[in-house]
Amino acid sequence: MASLNTAFHTGDSEDNVLENRRRIFALFGYDSREIVSSIQVHGTGLAIFSQVHRGEGALPGSAREQCDALVTTAEGLTLTAYAADCMLIYFVSQQKALVALAHAGWRGTLGGIGSKVVRCLHELYSLAPDRLLVGFSPAVCRNCYRVNGKVAEQFQYAGWDGPAYLKQIAEEHWSLDLAAINAEQLIQTGVKEVNMARSNWCTSCNPELFYSYRRDQGITGRMIGFIALKPFGRHNYETEAEKTA
Repeated sequence: MASLNTAFHTGDSEDNVLENRRRIFALFGYDSREIVSSIQVHGTGLAIFSQVHRGEGALPGSAREQCDALVTTAEGLTLTAYAADCMLIYFVSQQKALVALAHAGWRGTLGGIGSKVVRCLHELYSLAPDRLLVGFSPAVCRNCYRVNGKVAEQFQYAGWDGPAYLKQIAEEHWSLDLAAINAEQLIQTGVKEVNMARSNWCTSCNPELFYSYRRDQGITGRMIGFIALKPFGRHNYETEAEKTA
């Protein structure tokens, strides 16, 4: 329990994971038995969650949706995702009481999961990309993240072959910058740079702080990221958002 692993599929005991989650969410005033998560499949699927989904993913085997992006307009519903090198991307709307959370590994990044969330929010809720606030979690840095030629070739084909995103460092070894690619994808989709909060923390470089799948060769726990809407009461959200924009 000392390491605060939050995933059930890593070989840790279920009791330890449940207690770790309880401790974490209690710090923020949330009930870990009511959190919502999905079955992460390293894709770009998105699902909308409401109050009827409360508790899905809180217990082993209770997650139902297979997706890597979660969206909700339900007050107090806590969306969660898990990572140990992959990036978590947080979204908050300034126009509507809405939050979203995306899990972006190399496959999700290649598929543009962040951009897909932005486009879906525009199509489903008429939310302007330049009125979204976006935050990045700690993730593996480009100096620690190595991919093989087959993966590098896919990013090159998708247009991410510049040295700011992908760089060959040895035969069949390339460094990949997940953060830079995700940020540029969001900017190209209309998110303002000034509305993005990036992280300089590398999960692999800091073993005392973070789990890292690559550093620990797959034998590691998972960190949890979450986002929720606090109850706002009855008022005009657009007006309040404009006051702070």
